Amino acid sequence: MKILTFVIAVLLLISLSFVPVQAESLKQAYSLYYKGEKAEAISMIEDYVRDNPEPQAYYFLGYAYYELQEMDKSREYFTKAYKMKSFYSPIPEN
Repeated sequence: MKILTFVIAVLLLISLSFVPVQAESLKQAYSLYYKGEKAEAISMIEDYVRDNPEPQAYYFLGYAYYELQEMDKSREYFTKAYKMKSFYSPIPEN
């Protein structure tokens, strides 16, 4: 029983240690984007959403691709964001 408790505690600590790293990588990607390094930022955010499918990250990718005039990619990510959370609706709700 002590071994099982120890293993669970270690696994919990390991999983919690990745959360700040992931959030930091997203912040770094946003920073790169606003500095004009859009391609690198998009690549980082796409890597991020593979492990963390969050609607706000999908929405950001949709916007980034929209600005680059890549409408198919833009629509893909806007749609993913909307399907996860209707707040990201392409049409304002009345």
